Amino acid sequence: MFELRAAVGGIVLSVEVIEGQTVAELDDICALDSDQGRVLLATQVPGVVRELYVERGNVIGQGALIALIDEA
Repeated sequence: MFELRAAVGGIVLSVEVIEGQTVAELDDICALDSDQGRVLLATQVPGVVRELYVERGNVIGQGALIALIDEA
């Protein structure tokens, strides 16, 4: 299982996937509004989104768990 974690903290602007969805390497998982502006968080592995830990409007810190990706 690949753990996608936030590189920066901020407010979740959008979540681009749903649990059970197949994703490719570099697909966007969510967008954050951070001190550095709008940041897109993408998966580094292809697979299936098994669990999402954020939803729109959540405030998260750097290193927060975003999603678990079951690697294909």
